[in-house]
Formats: sequence, structure tokens, C-alpha cells
Amino acid sequence: MDCITKLKEMKETFTKTEKKIAQYILKNLENIKGMRAKELGELIGISQPSIIRFSKKLGYKGFPEFKIALSEAIISKKSKKTKIVHDQISMDDTSSKVIKKVAYQNIEAIKNTTSIVDVLEMEKTVEAIYKARNIYILGAGFSGLVAKNLMYKLLEINLSANYLDDTHIQLTSMNNTTPNDLVFAISHSGQTYEIIKSVEIAKINGAKIITLTKIVENPLSKLADIAIKTVAENVNFRLTAISSTITQLTVIDAIFILLSKINYEKNLSLSKKNTKTVKILKIKK
Repeated sequence: MDCITKLKEMKETFTKTEKKIAQYILKNLENIKGMRAKELGELIGISQPSIIRFSKKLGYKGFPEFKIALSEAIISKKSKKTKIVHDQISMDDTSSKVIKKVAYQNIEAIKNTTSIVDVLEMEKTVEAIYKARNIYILGAGFSGLVAKNLMYKLLEINLSANYLDDTHIQLTSMNNTTPNDLVFAISHSGQTYEIIKSVEIAKINGAKIITLTKIVENPLSKLADIAIKTVAENVNFRLTAISSTITQLTVIDAIFILLSKINYEKNLSLSKKNTKTVKILKIKK
């Protein structure tokens, strides 16, 4: 994940001072590379140590390393010649521009997600799903669509999966979970109250918890045995929700393929059988 995306994705974890630094940097990207930490601090009205601490919070050794990463991110975006589609969507945009901007945001979100996804966590997820007696999938809103997609994919390869979209049913089901069960909770923000409460109950019962959330630490991911993270471009017109759905679906697709590989011939046969069964519902020409 490039430096500019980090600045946008981590904004919710920033203190008031850190938000001030991030906002200034994002508005003055081209000017930062020639500045020293002390100079930047004076322009913003904060101390030099605050600039250094901010750089380290983003994962860099100090401000010089942060500037290098920022310069690389700027060059990368320029080389792609995507400035026209990287801008925020506005009411004045033509239909063509809107289509390009939406596509660009989704592509960037997928690229950033694949760069930060922990392969070991994905492999642990596949193993846990295969071993589980029952798989309960939780999600609300846009994440609920992803949860339903995961359920369908698991049913395709004959795994016991249940998508619970009613809060009362969620809580009751979680109350009956055991250490042999698995709960797969999906929430981009990681702050959806009903999902968190359901997961807390399942965790008390010893069920395995897998979460799919944004990269920044959140209440839901803190409850996880296995935490999978995604990145979504932070833009206007509710596109963050769209990008987060795209990245979540990408992760789910990868999990499904990894699961399918375990017993490939058997799963291929099941998939063909399911496709044939569903075909009877199609209208013949």
C-alpha cells in the first residue's frame, strides 16, 4: 500500500494533531519532498518531534524515509497518467469521467488490498473453514451482500454454511455455538454493533472467529483469531462502500479458490452438478 493511501486509510486512528499533519501533506504533496521535519512543523504550527512520531506511526523509520515513500507514490500515480480519474467525483463530471473514476478507484482498492493481505492468515482461514462443524457468516448492509456471496460459494462445495441476516437469529445462533464452530464476520468499518455483540457471544463459547475488515485496527478485528484486512479508496459519493465491497469480494473469491483446490476433483464435480441443477430454472429460447 502506497504512502498516500496510508494517509487516507489511517485517518480515523489519527489524533487531532496527526489529522492536521495529514491534511496539510495531502493538500501540498508536491511541496513536502523538499522540506525538513522542522520546516514542516513550523508551517503547520506543531513541533518537529510530532512530525517524526507521525512518520513512525505510518511505519517509516523517520521523516526522510516517509518523504521517499511519498515521492515514490506521487511518481507512481503520475506514471499511470490517471490524474483525470483519480480526482474526486463531482456533479460536473461527464458520464464517461464517472465510469473511469469508479473503475480506477476499484482497481486501486484491489491492488492495495492484495499488497497487504497476509497470506498466512488466508491459509489459516482455509484450514479453519474446512475443519469447522458449522460455519456462521455475519454481515450487514453492503457487507451483508458479501456474506451471502460467501455462503453461496461454500454451499457450492458442500460445506455447512449459514448466513444470518436477522439480529435476533444471529444472537440466538451465537449463543449455541461450540469450539467446533466457526464465525466469519464481515464489516468494513469493524464497528457494526450487532455484529460485534454476536461475535462476543460466540467467542465466549469458544467458537473460532474470522473477521474481514478494513486495515486499521477496529473493535471487531480485535476479537478475531484470524483477521483478514482490506483497503478501500476513501472518496465521495459513497464510493468507499463500493470499493470495500469489491475488495471484500476479491478476498472471498481467493478463499473459495483455495478451498476448491484442496479436493479439486470432488469440488469440480459438485460445481458441475450444481450448475446443471440450477439450469432447470433458466427460460429456454
